[in-house]
Amino acid sequence: MDFVMKQALGGATKDMGKMLGGEEEKDPDAQKKEEERQEALRQQDEERKTKHARMEAEREKVRQAIRDKVRFPHFHFSSL
Repeated sequence: MDFVMKQALGGATKDMGKMLGGEEEKDPDAQKKEEERQEALRQQDEERKTKHARMEAEREKVRQAIRDKVRFPHFHFSSL
């Protein structure tokens, strides 16, 4: 019966004690894990920004190529 209850709760039995006012388990490596997590987030953010800048530079090249194709050397909009 105990097995069935654990399966039904889906592993929530560890948190039951906390919810009922029990002591929270303290992870001795929590600080280190948090620092590693923060570093991973910073690294991912930096990679995302680098990728975004590279993609934006490629887009600007395409935009400039389109502008160069569309621009007529003998036609000026100021003469309209």
